[in-house]
Amino acid sequence: LDQHWLRLAPADPDALRFRAVLETRLGKPLDAARHFAQLLGDASGGSYLSIAMLLGQEADAAHGLPVMQRLVEDAPQSADAHYAFAELALHYQRAALAEQQARQVLTIKPRLESAELLLARALAAQGKYDAALAIIEPRLKAAAGDIPLRLAYAALLAQAGRDTDASTQFKTVLKQQPANNQALYSLGLLELSAGRFKSAHDYFLRLFNSGQQPGTAAYFLGNTAELQHDYPEALAWYRQVEDGERWLPAQIAIVRVLLASNLPDAARKFVDNVIADNPDVSSQLRVAEAQLFADHGDVKSARRLLDDALQSKPDDPDLLYARALLEENMGEISAAERDLQQIIRQSPANAEALNALGYTLVEHSARYQEALGYIQQALDLMPDDPAIMDSMGWVQYRLGHTKLAVTYLRQAYQRQNDPQIAAHLVEVLLAAGDKQEAHDLWAAALKQHPDSTDLKNLRSRVSP
Repeated sequence: LDQHWLRLAPADPDALRFRAVLETRLGKPLDAARHFAQLLGDASGGSYLSIAMLLGQEADAAHGLPVMQRLVEDAPQSADAHYAFAELALHYQRAALAEQQARQVLTIKPRLESAELLLARALAAQGKYDAALAIIEPRLKAAAGDIPLRLAYAALLAQAGRDTDASTQFKTVLKQQPANNQALYSLGLLELSAGRFKSAHDYFLRLFNSGQQPGTAAYFLGNTAELQHDYPEALAWYRQVEDGERWLPAQIAIVRVLLASNLPDAARKFVDNVIADNPDVSSQLRVAEAQLFADHGDVKSARRLLDDALQSKPDDPDLLYARALLEENMGEISAAERDLQQIIRQSPANAEALNALGYTLVEHSARYQEALGYIQQALDLMPDDPAIMDSMGWVQYRLGHTKLAVTYLRQAYQRQNDPQIAAHLVEVLLAAGDKQEAHDLWAAALKQHPDSTDLKNLRSRVSP
């Protein structure tokens, strides 16, 4: 079909785009890059950035990045090519690669503001917050009235955990633009995360009344009410989310609230009705429904929901993955492995399934070398992912490579302040003989995550 189309219309952008995407998916980066190159400069959107966006939508990292790499190699002095490659790398969570490409842009076009902001985002994605902030601060001093720049700076401060400073910056924006939706939304989130529900409600209500993001505002108004256990109020707000990106999370939240209200039959009926009207989201809703039932202690219902859903969609990767996690928690390790293997047979580049299978083997068997293979494949696909770094550290520890394990676990914990990663790092530091560092890390992590079972289980081993 694609060859025939190209013969009939060799310069047709849609035909070229279709062929290039197909070649990308087939793992033919040279051919794909050649056809994408023919699109460059086309008035219908043939730019490096539009190609990067298309690759981000249509391909995974293992297939999309080599195509963009080839395009950049053919245009090494094109700032636009390097910029697009950096954006695609960030999309695929390859922050180090994004940083490298952003720096290439700035070598070609020094002081280009969009590239500096892109570099700051790449640095922040690697946990290098001070370096990221140092890029923006001089520009902001020179252009104090630049609201988009101040918003970017405030967002970075929040990402770095400097909530008070971030709040100050967002409030400065509101003084200039009282209805600025990003500032209202961000301040609402900051107040909500700090447990200041009244002020969070006020910011989200202002956002809702502005009419700019009614679905988002309604969703977080529902969230604010839910966290205060005001379930009727929460349901009322969640039901006002009628479309947009918050629609599906709102439907899941309604199920969660109904279960919290001890109304499991109403929750099941609600999901059935939503799926009947929206069959395209059936898998996502079933997965969420099963997880919520499991969270409420009804593991049998959760398993039954997933089993029933897989009867009609036996190859669905989301349903298989959710059932594998549930099976692992239930101690049905062979069944979990079987479901994860089925996903990998269908999608060999599914990093999440590869990592889950590797970690399951580490935790529940002595097949460490086999586990290492799966985790390495996942890490090759997503080298900056903290969960996969954690798995790699843990399998290296089980293989007796303590120093290497510490290296991976430090990197993982730097990128994600997660209690399980912290517990793994403490465990390995103890094995390495670094008892004081292990104790200090454990104490700090437990203070941040006082309910973590993984950390509490280490108490007797780290206590002086």
